[in-house]
Amino acid sequence: MMWRLAFLTIRSHRASFLASAAVMAAGTALLTAFATLLETGLRSHDDTGFLVMLPAILGGWTVAIVAFGVVSTVSLTIQHRERELALLRSIAATPRQIRQSVVRETVTVAVPAVAAGLAPGAGLGVVVFRRLVDGGLVGARTELSVGWPSLAIGAGVSLLAALGAALISSRRAASVPPVRALSEATPAAAPLLTRARLLAGLGLVAVGLSLGAGTLLMENGPLLSSTAGPAGVAVAVGLALLGPAAVTWVGPLTRAGIGTAIGASARLAARNVHARARHTAGVASPLILLVGIAAGTLYMQSTEDGVHQVAAAAGDVGSRLAPVNYLVVTMIIGFSAIVVVNTVVAATRRRRGEFGLLRLSAATRGQVLRMVTVETAVTVGIGVVLGTVAAAVTVVPYSLVKTGSPVPLGPLWTYLVIVGGSLLLVMAATLGTALGALRVRPVDAVSTP
Repeated sequence: MMWRLAFLTIRSHRASFLASAAVMAAGTALLTAFATLLETGLRSHDDTGFLVMLPAILGGWTVAIVAFGVVSTVSLTIQHRERELALLRSIAATPRQIRQSVVRETVTVAVPAVAAGLAPGAGLGVVVFRRLVDGGLVGARTELSVGWPSLAIGAGVSLLAALGAALISSRRAASVPPVRALSEATPAAAPLLTRARLLAGLGLVAVGLSLGAGTLLMENGPLLSSTAGPAGVAVAVGLALLGPAAVTWVGPLTRAGIGTAIGASARLAARNVHARARHTAGVASPLILLVGIAAGTLYMQSTEDGVHQVAAAAGDVGSRLAPVNYLVVTMIIGFSAIVVVNTVVAATRRRRGEFGLLRLSAATRGQVLRMVTVETAVTVGIGVVLGTVAAAVTVVPYSLVKTGSPVPLGPLWTYLVIVGGSLLLVMAATLGTALGALRVRPVDAVSTP
């Protein structure tokens, strides 16, 4: 009976659960690809040092990226159902039953999603492996191993992340009194940052800064990225966790500046950014990770490329490894972009009732869209600024060791493409979803969850 209820719930929230499933499948594929390389390196008797070194350096912080992406997406799906879960509590459902229901729903979605990501993950592993062979970094006679350890690592991390998010989020939803959870004042009543989130965010930022400082003490060599890369990822995740606090700081500046200069729609957007800090931070969080990873890893590699060109060492290991690094970075950025789009779409769809209420209050479609556009621009600005800070923790120490300068080698247009691409990605997802929501009659939008 309970499993049947889980299936019915998933059907009624198909879009939200599909978004979670897409992130879990993509994360499983990314992890499985690294796991196949690691398994091959450990099982082979040939000179396969790069098959162990590459996943050892990149795999650890890729696990953190995937775990954060899965947790944030699953948590957002559950958060959007808090009022529904409160309604179940108001008709005598116990907190334990709520938690069990959420876990069942998560497992029902996670198992097929994770299974769907295993085959593409093995395929990605083959692509990276062939790049290593073509570059002469791995012997041509080495055979790729795709056994149960690789599949277990890829599936296990995604499943554990999804279950962890379900347990944490369901516990929070089950602990809110039904009357308060059903009221419109719920967002304001709950604290922006729980103590656990605050400590986790500060702790990760401290770890990232420590790793960045440790990079300055390392010798210039292939292992330099083993601390520089994780440094930026740790700071990015930490800043994402602390996002609501950053939004509250930005809110007054937005109201005083943008709101006054543009007009009523912008003033309303500025108030929304400040009043709905948790929502804004939820959208900005994956963007912080995307910008931090993209800028940090791409400029780290372009600095490496510039050093090799100056040294006229076109045939050395670093030059042969560059195509592999760019491929891996592209895979990670692609996963981060999927998380961003899914988060933006889910968060915007949730506001359909709010849009309907604004239209019933005489706001036009154009005014609502302008409001959403300003909110999105502010959110992207927060994500870009904090993501750039995270990237600097990776790039500055790495560049100092490599070149003696804090400014990385590489063109400025790389950063501009990252910022512009992030803005276009979020704007397209937000405005496309908002336009779909505005096609619904205002009365229907307000009356349906």
